[in-house]
Formats: sequence, structure tokens, C-alpha cells
Amino acid sequence: MKKIIDDKGRLFGLFSIIDVIVAVVVVILAASVILKFSGKANPLTATNTVEVTFTVQISTIRESNVKHLRVGDKIYATDIGTMLGTISDVKVTGAKSIESLPNGTYVEADVEGYFDVLLSVDSICSFSNGRYYVDRTLELNANSELWMYTKYNDIRGIIMSITAE
Repeated sequence: MKKIIDDKGRLFGLFSIIDVIVAVVVVILAASVILKFSGKANPLTATNTVEVTFTVQISTIRESNVKHLRVGDKIYATDIGTMLGTISDVKVTGAKSIESLPNGTYVEADVEGYFDVLLSVDSICSFSNGRYYVDRTLELNANSELWMYTKYNDIRGIIMSITAE
């Protein structure tokens, strides 16, 4: 009767324990590579893409910056350079601020030379678990700050709403 592990440390006298461990590790690695690249486990595949329009409120910017926000321009995320989408609408109003008066009351006052902008951006996003992702990396959230740039502007805004089409 043969021993399971002989005096040289081999299983059934044929394989060393180290050979068996290496073979098991190789099989596990091969299986994980196959699962990773099969595409079935990834929730952010191209089949989950949706067209969305999100609006960004940009407060108190100069007229020269407003003039360079044009419908049809591409807009990008500043921190990672990902294209967010295309500007589809630009609504401009005079900038307002809350000012205190000497009697302790507050009034809404115009900020001369500055404007508030409501920017609409059309984008293609991945949709997973109720969340929208631009380029499968940048999550869009209402009420979150977004630094962005166009060909002529570098601006900061707050995402006000996200609507799927």
C-alpha cells in the first residue's frame, strides 16, 4: 500500500506538494481571467447606456465667460478630462446676492457685471443600480459640485437635475 505523501514529500510518489499548490493557483487565476473578460459580470456594459440631460447651475460668472457658453459645444470634467456631453441649452439671468442692511434686514440685490447660468447638457451615460455614470467612471449626482471646462471656459457648477430620455 502506497502512502499519500512519501518520505520525499510527493503525493502518491508522483507530484510534489509545491507542484500541486502552483497548479491550483494557476487554475484559479485562469478562471478569474475568463470571468473578468467574458463581459457578463460587468453591470456597466454598453447595453446599459441611456441618453440623459442634466442641468448645471453656474453662479456669478462674468459676461465674457457667458458669451463662450454656446449650444453645441463639448463640455469636459476638469479633474479627469472625461467628456461630459454637449451643451444643449444656455439660460442666462442676472446674478443675485443676499445683502444685509444697516437695520439688520436682508435684501436680494443685483450683482453688477455678473450672471447666473442654467446650463443643459446632453450626455450618454451608463446606468447601474439607479446611478448614472459618464464614461463608466464619473458618477452624476444631483446637488453635487462639478468642475468642468469647454474650449474657452473653466467653470464650476452644481448639478441641479438629471433626466433620462
